[in-house]
Amino acid sequence: MATRRMSLSGTGKEILDTLTEALEIDRPTAIKIALAKGISKASGRVNEDFKDHLPKWTIPDHLIKEREFLLFRQLIVNEAQSGLDEDLLHQYMLEYIEFGLRMIKKQLEEQTSMEDFRLLILQ
Repeated sequence: MATRRMSLSGTGKEILDTLTEALEIDRPTAIKIALAKGISKASGRVNEDFKDHLPKWTIPDHLIKEREFLLFRQLIVNEAQSGLDEDLLHQYMLEYIEFGLRMIKKQLEEQTSMEDFRLLILQ
């Protein structure tokens, strides 16, 4: 089992690029961090609209696979408090990634110069 192709908003892509530069990590790792952050900070389903006028960026197939996919799927099902079919699961996953990216961006903007951003993300 693995993720399918998903379309990240243009703003989400810009935040993702900022995150990869700030943490010096690759995009797949940054997306997994954003997904984990989104799940941990949301309470239930994310009810925000992440559409914008910028071109979307396609998150490739199989970015999260096997054990990681099963872990994230179970966390999302637990957060949703109900079973989800594959389409709805991927929709939730994209919403949590978008939400997590915005939460991380907010933390990045609020950090003081002395703080280590990598530790700040773990909060």
